[in-house]
Amino acid sequence: MADPINGTILVETDDKYMTARLTVTPPRNGGKPVTEEQVRQELALKGIRYNIDQSAIREAFENGGLSVLVASGKPAVDGVNGYIVYHFECRSGAQMKTDEFGNIDFRDLGMIQNIEKGVVIADIYPETPGTSGRDVRGIEIAQYPGKPAKITIGNGVTLSEDGAHLISAIEGNLRWNKDHFVVDKEIVVGDIDLSVGNIDFIGDVTVKGNVNEGFKIHSGGNITIFGNVTGSEIEADGNISAKLGFVNSVIKAGGEISVNFCENSDIHCEGSLKASSLVGCKMFCGGDLIVSGGKSVIVGGKYTCLSNIEANYIGSDSYIRTMLVLGNVAVLAEEMIELKKQLKNYEKQLEQLDMVCRTLQEQKKSAPLPPERDEMLKRSIKAKFGHMGLIKETNDRIAEIENEIANTNDLCVKVRRAVFPGVTVRINNSQLVVAQKTGTCTIKMNEDRDVVIRYN
Repeated sequence: MADPINGTILVETDDKYMTARLTVTPPRNGGKPVTEEQVRQELALKGIRYNIDQSAIREAFENGGLSVLVASGKPAVDGVNGYIVYHFECRSGAQMKTDEFGNIDFRDLGMIQNIEKGVVIADIYPETPGTSGRDVRGIEIAQYPGKPAKITIGNGVTLSEDGAHLISAIEGNLRWNKDHFVVDKEIVVGDIDLSVGNIDFIGDVTVKGNVNEGFKIHSGGNITIFGNVTGSEIEADGNISAKLGFVNSVIKAGGEISVNFCENSDIHCEGSLKASSLVGCKMFCGGDLIVSGGKSVIVGGKYTCLSNIEANYIGSDSYIRTMLVLGNVAVLAEEMIELKKQLKNYEKQLEQLDMVCRTLQEQKKSAPLPPERDEMLKRSIKAKFGHMGLIKETNDRIAEIENEIANTNDLCVKVRRAVFPGVTVRINNSQLVVAQKTGTCTIKMNEDRDVVIRYN
């Protein structure tokens, strides 16, 4: 008869102690079986203390000598590095644009990327610490924490208070510079040519060279040009300053213009204009038109000015047709007509609202108003005060226009040296055609509202 063989317990772990396997062999020939208590003692002797699966112990007895996973560790989870998500392309240099037919505009290089102040440029996601783990012995396994995102804050860019965003600190040109964004308040270029292309920028633009034919500049601020502008379109919401001149160009400024000379150009400025010579131009000037320094001459073209004009010479010996128009009575009068029409409508509507208010208030004295009528009364009272405000604003503007029209009687053209035949001066609705060369003088309206020449 064979000798009895007792049941056995085998506990095995991997080399990192992340798993433990249990094998329980049954007894043979009448040997002693292993007990669950003995298994637990063996696990304790092997140091297995963490995440023991009690059901697996029972399963080991049922498997008849096959190993089962009795304990498993918890792996450490490393942290995630912080990172940045940009809302704009991280690019530099030109980016050609094509139309629907695939044609490329070589004058539009896409180098300007306008951005307003306070716009989010990028979101910053923080690093995570991760979580530690444990092996089957219960020993902690350290994790590797994530590293913070590498943030470079360029000029014109700021970090939000919570550190979660990169934000434009100013309005300007958003530009990628190697590994970070910057916002330029001003754009400075050399010549405007095919290497630069057209410029449409929210801020100030400085051109150290020339603006060549066929190109356009638009600025939401001021434009300064050190060279010549030839056959181009220049527009600024602010002032335009050109050290040399404009030739065959279209110039528009929301503020003032300062230029050396202008030839055959269409010029519009809301403020004053200063130049040394104006030849063959079409011009509108919202302020004073002062021509001084150099030749200080206005020759050929039409010059409309809402204030005064001053120059050494107006016209020329060759009797080139030159027209000066001072004041803007026609436009102001048209605006006043429209305002008076609006005023009548506002007054009529106010009468109707006043009647509604009085009627409902009388009804309210005798009995409470239904909710819908009470709401109508509140709306009518509010609208009544609104119309009273509109009437006041309209009357104030009418008074301003009347004052402006009255003041245009004092507008004048100051001639320092000479004015020539071929020059026409119109002030408001009166006109003078210069018949002969005249020296230093002032051209203005007299008491009869006729334009006359007065000798200094």
